[in-house]
Formats: sequence, C-alpha cells, structure tokens
Amino acid sequence: MILPAGVSAFRTPVQLPGMNYGERHFLNGFTWPYINSKGKQYDTTLTPSGWVCNCMGYNFHNKCKHIVAVHERLIDDN
Repeated sequence: MILPAGVSAFRTPVQLPGMNYGERHFLNGFTWPYINSKGKQYDTTLTPSGWVCNCMGYNFHNKCKHIVAVHERLIDDN
C-alpha cells in the first residue's frame, strides 16, 4: 500500500464504525483536505485498511481529530 506524503508507514490506519473498509470501497484513495482554524491544511485519506492523516497527532499518537471530522461528515451525508 502506498501512503500519501507525510504519513508515517509505522502507523496503523484508523478504522471507525459506520463504514465498510476494503479494496472495493469506491472512495479508496480519495484525499479530503481539512483546514484548521489557523489555516493549516491536513490531508485525510481513505485507504483499503482505514483512514490516515499527515498531521502530527496521527503520525506520533495514531489519534487524529481530522480523521474523525471527515469520517463523521461522510457518514452523515449517506
């Protein structure tokens, strides 16, 4: 699996409830930009194994509020 730039290869993708993950998901590989209140952009990407993000929270702690925000918005839209 090729990870987006800035994402640690040592982190496990995050799987949140409410979505089926896998190779056949139609949103695999899509990246959603998330811009915080200070104007910094983080890229949240759906992979076959789950969500990844290029923020420090994900890369150092495997916890990311950007992933949660994008995931919840996608779930609410369906």
